[in-house]
Order: sequence, then C-alpha cells, then structure tokens
Amino acid sequence: MRVYWDLTKIPLKRRAVTIGVFDGVHLGHRTLLKQLVSTARSEGLTATVVTFSNHPHSVLNPPAPPLLTTVEEKLALLAETGVDETVILTFTPELSKMTAEQFCRVILVDKLMCRLLIVGDDFALGYRREGTVSRLRELGKQMNFDVVAISPVLSGGVRVSSSEIRNLVLQGEIERAKELLGTFYRITGVVVPGAGRGRKLGFPTINLKVAPEKLLPRYGVYAGKVHIERETWGAAAYIGQRPTFGETEPAVEAYLLEFNGSVSQGTSVILELIAFIRPDQRFNSPDALIAQMNRDVLAVRERIKALDRSSV
Repeated sequence: MRVYWDLTKIPLKRRAVTIGVFDGVHLGHRTLLKQLVSTARSEGLTATVVTFSNHPHSVLNPPAPPLLTTVEEKLALLAETGVDETVILTFTPELSKMTAEQFCRVILVDKLMCRLLIVGDDFALGYRREGTVSRLRELGKQMNFDVVAISPVLSGGVRVSSSEIRNLVLQGEIERAKELLGTFYRITGVVVPGAGRGRKLGFPTINLKVAPEKLLPRYGVYAGKVHIERETWGAAAYIGQRPTFGETEPAVEAYLLEFNGSVSQGTSVILELIAFIRPDQRFNSPDALIAQMNRDVLAVRERIKALDRSSV
C-alpha cells in the first residue's frame, strides 16, 4: 500500500475513493473497504483511502476523543484490507471551512481524479457537514463521479462504530470490542527503561511508551500476546497507575511467558489484548502482590490456551 502525505505529489490516475477518520478500522469500515477494493478492481480504478493525521474534533470540537488507532496502527490495518493507497490529510481550520463543492472540486476531482466515491449512509463532509450523500450525488453528476452509500454494519443489534468500541474498551470489555473490531485491540509502544520492580518481584516486564493520543483500556491485568519483530509471545499485561507504589502516571507493561531473553530499549512492540483478567488494585505488601501476580499469570495462561484451542 502506498502512502501519500502531500497532495501535490500524488500521481494523476482514475480512482475509487473513500473518506473518513477510520479510527479502529472496525468491521463497518472493513465492509466499506472491501466494496471499495472490489469495485475498483472491476472498473480498473485505484482503490484510495483519504484519512486524517489528526481527529477532526481536535479542530471542530476539542478536545478530540482518544484514538483506537494511532496513524501508524491505522495504516497497518488499512494495508491488511488490500487498498492500493492511503492519502493522509491534516484536518485544519482552513479545511474545515471548505464547502462540499470546494472539497470535491479541489481534492477529489483535481487532485485525485475521483470517478467513484464510496461512503457510509450517514457520511457528510464540508462546512457544517452540508455535503450529505444526496448533496454529494448532485455534485457527482456535475463533476463526473458516482457516489455509493453503504448501509451500517450491525453486531448483536448494535451499529458498529468507533464510539461504541471506545466505550467497550474503557469498560474493559475487550472480547466484545474484538467482535466489533474484527481483530484484537492493539497497543503499539516502544520499549523504555522501567524501575526494575517486576524483576525484583520475580516477574520481569517490558515497559512500553505509548502515544499520548492512544486510548488505554480500563486499568487492570489482561491476557495478551506481544509481537516483537517476527516473534510472538503470550503475555500478562498490566495497564494502570501502580497504586501499590503510589504512582499516578499510567503505565503499560507486559510479562512475557516462556521468555528468558531481553528486549532492547527503543524496540517497537505490538501488544494485543485478548481478555480482561481483573481490575487494578492496591496491595498492602509486596508478598500480597506476588501472590496475586502468580494467580494472574495462571489465569492468563488458561485464557491463551483456550484461545489457541479455539483457533485450531
């Protein structure tokens, strides 16, 4: 998948385009993207995603919600869908004031040679969201592009949406969130030095620095899998404020099962959350914490084994 950060450097070619934040690249997004790719292939068009480096609410209605996916994570997930290219725009006050007609003329037609626009049925663009699907169809007739609107995807009677998934993640309902995402909730981070407490307690962990805009789930212990380069390890992950040690800054760390090596600082790591084990809590002594950590690791092993059995 090619990625463009500058509209002036995009080659002219006929395109099928979709536009959106695509936070989470969830099942609803994937349904739309599948049709984008399929239709582009059948009509000899380039399947193109237009998305943003920042959430539009950072300009329109700050503060923006925390993100299910950073730009790096979103690009990795978009690449998995088979789209040909992604265009990254910065959502600016100037962009927010463009009318639907201006956006379609300047960006979709002049820069991208859009011949087909595929969007959700509730999509709107342009100043004050005046570019509804019906308005875009009018503009398409004037500018020689077709507009296709995709119906919402439901899961358990609930419309799949980024906001619904955020709520699930914040409640620690990781398994339900996975159903709507279509994949495990991912946290990408860079390995940084820790205080060394885990090693002293008998559970050495890797500590991750995570992008500040990334949504962290409900604080607690999770069963997970950690991907380091081309290797994958089961993990007991802790996300929280380490109340036993009187800290307040959120931490993301993982104890890798069956791992006896070391991970270099600065290494990029992907943590996938499989299941919520227990909420964060304060312990009265290191011995009480160690006893609970032993129980946590046992519970994590069982959840990973159950997942592996179900995948066979």
